[in-house]
Amino acid sequence: MQNKIAVIAQHAGGRTDPVTYEAISCAVKLCAGETSCIKIIVVGDRVEKIAGEMAEKTGVDILAIENSQLGLYNAEAYREVLSDLFKEIVPEYIVIPHTSTGYDFAPSLAIKLGATCITAVEGVNCDNEKRSFLRTVSNGKLFAEVVSKTKTTIITTQPGAWPTEGKRTERKGSVEIIKTEVAPGKTKTLAFKQSDDLGMEMANSEVIVSAGRGIGKKENLSLIEDVAKLFPRSAIGCSRAVCDAGWLEYRHQVGITGTTVSPRLYFAIGISGAIQHTSGIKGAQMVVAVNNDPVARIFNIADYCVVEDLTQFLPVLMEEYKNNYK
Repeated sequence: MQNKIAVIAQHAGGRTDPVTYEAISCAVKLCAGETSCIKIIVVGDRVEKIAGEMAEKTGVDILAIENSQLGLYNAEAYREVLSDLFKEIVPEYIVIPHTSTGYDFAPSLAIKLGATCITAVEGVNCDNEKRSFLRTVSNGKLFAEVVSKTKTTIITTQPGAWPTEGKRTERKGSVEIIKTEVAPGKTKTLAFKQSDDLGMEMANSEVIVSAGRGIGKKENLSLIEDVAKLFPRSAIGCSRAVCDAGWLEYRHQVGITGTTVSPRLYFAIGISGAIQHTSGIKGAQMVVAVNNDPVARIFNIADYCVVEDLTQFLPVLMEEYKNNYK
């Protein structure tokens, strides 16, 4: 294979996840705007249809790897199948969407291949002789520029940081299907269980009041709940940090690993504004951010920015609302 870059497609339920096209945009950037050096790898069972649709939409050649044991995602199986492939055809870059599945198997694949793994990449600098990759650190306040020193580099692309660009050429990509063997591993995926319908509730809400780690403590969630009660069609959301702390269940999480929402009004209370969260609220018509950190990243996308302690501001906000709109 002459292709220098391999993109691992993410798909489920017979549909390609949009983050796959974002990963392709990153690959195109690495190829200086060309697509001829890119190969999309589709792993799964009975993926001929989805591979054909992807080839039609992108104009990029597809290599589909099929086995009945690959019908449900399993990190161990993905790692073994892909490591066998990339030992035969050694790409310079392997691009994987930075999702719950992508960052699950990417590091172990890198170890298997002896490759560098750079996660949550938001930009590529091609000006230097050696390409460098940009990723945020310190809650999005700083960018780190990283250079790989290995022959093969695995990068995971941060969802929301890359465009889902359309077809760049009139040609239709070719599709090659390989039937592969999958050796029994130490784990087997039996099924995926859908979470409850709170995500649908948030998706249908006109107002969402979300809490971040910046609210300080679990007890301050009562203020978040009181603000939400002001509006008839409202829901409570949060950042992943709040879920990880055990303050709210993961079904409340908004962002790339939670629920994508498009309310008329979105309150971001104590949320730093990492792209993992903000990529899930791009459809919000208005964002009001409350944070006592004047350089919080959330202020870069908010329509109204309030630099104040939430325990001081929210009671005043609720009192004014009740006095003027009730």
